[in-house]
Amino acid sequence: MKKLLVAAALALLSVCSSAQELSNAASLPDDLKTLMEDARPDQKVYREEVKENLEKKGRVIGIRELPMKKLFFVEAENGSYVISADGRFVMDGMLKDVWHRKTIRTLQDAEKVQRTPVSNIGFKPEEQLAHFVIGNPDLPRSGVAFVDPMSAYTVKFLQHIQENESEYNWTVVLMPMVGGSNSMDRARKLWCAVDKEQAKNDLINGTSESYSDLEGGCSEQPIQMAKYMASLFQIEQLPHIIREDGLSIGGFPVEFDKWYAQP
Repeated sequence: MKKLLVAAALALLSVCSSAQELSNAASLPDDLKTLMEDARPDQKVYREEVKENLEKKGRVIGIRELPMKKLFFVEAENGSYVISADGRFVMDGMLKDVWHRKTIRTLQDAEKVQRTPVSNIGFKPEEQLAHFVIGNPDLPRSGVAFVDPMSAYTVKFLQHIQENESEYNWTVVLMPMVGGSNSMDRARKLWCAVDKEQAKNDLINGTSESYSDLEGGCSEQPIQMAKYMASLFQIEQLPHIIREDGLSIGGFPVEFDKWYAQP
């Protein structure tokens, strides 16, 4: 239920009457509610417009996940509709994309929202999640990458970025989901290391030299919060790499530079 609310809240439910209504639907961490409510100023204007339309339907009584995985937008001669992948559910009505602040009316509209720029989503990984910045800090952010610190492909990806650090500036978020408790333990030690630079090198190279000196009272919450992002970004494979304009891929592409350079 938490995963459902995170994905839905950031895409739609954040426009409901209040954060209190969301808390009535399920118990969420306070920082997660803050993350859901956080948005860029221009997003808030659009969210308010959607909120007004939803409020016409009255107070939110409850929320229930529907048994479907994918939705398709269909443009027909006499109108448009949204249909589930198995054809079981057909939704006839107005479709709004809160992240892009657009109403989807045509196939062209649907095509334009296939990618969601990271800045449109309304959260700041550098402030809210356990992360390291790898590459050239003088460059604009290249994107956000979610990584499991126990993953061999994570090491390949990060070493490639380090070897080409003059070309990239990635925010790398710790998401310990592949290696179980070992991944969580490693993520905690990397995030809580006193020597952050050595911890970053350990993450990149799969080493553990920074483990000997950890911050007392270091909170694991920024690491835990990253797990809630899996539904939001439809993460099924790590590393999950999101270019700043929203182009994304699960795993480390063999020709990474070619993938990154595509339009």
